[in-house]
Amino acid sequence: AEPSCFFQECKEQTTSCFSNPACLKGITCLGNCRGEQLCATQCFARFGSERLNAWLGCTLEDKECVTTGVKQDTSKYYANPPPAMASFTPADLEGAWYKVLGYNPKYDTYPCQTNTFTKADGGLTNEILFRVPKPDGSGSWQNNFVETMANSRGPQGKASMTVEGKMFGLTFHEQWYVLGGADGFRVVSYIGDTQQGPYEGAFVFTKSKDALVGSEGAKLRAQIDGVVSAAGLDPKKMAAIDNSCPADSTAAGASTLEASKEKLEWKDVFELTEWFRPGTIKKSADFDPTRM
Repeated sequence: AEPSCFFQECKEQTTSCFSNPACLKGITCLGNCRGEQLCATQCFARFGSERLNAWLGCTLEDKECVTTGVKQDTSKYYANPPPAMASFTPADLEGAWYKVLGYNPKYDTYPCQTNTFTKADGGLTNEILFRVPKPDGSGSWQNNFVETMANSRGPQGKASMTVEGKMFGLTFHEQWYVLGGADGFRVVSYIGDTQQGPYEGAFVFTKSKDALVGSEGAKLRAQIDGVVSAAGLDPKKMAAIDNSCPADSTAAGASTLEASKEKLEWKDVFELTEWFRPGTIKKSADFDPTRM
């Protein structure tokens, strides 16, 4: 990290964030996570704001005040994806879907996931709803994102659609591969990358949240498993997603009222050290963003 960069190259964003207790707590929360994905998602769910996004975008991506080492060439990562349906068209995804199975526990299995695809110029818009469980078990944070999907097969010519956007202040790129489907379900795999490196996963969409329940659900699951296996993935890694959606969620992010209540403590200022000199502070094994 280059401390002067925060205050010179990203002066406006740093001043805006550091003068707001909720934003500053978001920074220290992320520092405590040491890159662990679920922890970071929980920090954004509690403290997320445009101020925090702008600060992260400037310091980590635009001006690279913090670097993660040698930049990775992610092009090879997209070279051998699972085989996408040759007959796929964006219309195959239009409408509202429940995500009922997820492959990668870091990204795919958050509860209460719905995706609504709407036709747009050059592709689709995808409105995504999902919940992030609170570590203390007191409910969850409701998240809402909208991303734009392009009707493009990607640089390698193997994707069903491509996505580029920003989440939590950082740019991401994804290629989606629709592996198969029939009336009422779609199986999708994806590969993506950010400045921090590549990632991948897969999931299953159905038209109803309880599509896999009962004897008919078992038949559908067998059909889905066949598509997953044919793509070279392990059906046993497809975990059920909890779509019961109890009435215990709160909106993600720091509201104006909540932000005004946040108070900085000496430990918050001390923990900023982790951004300037990573590894200075030992990570707490039981760190909980809800207790900051």
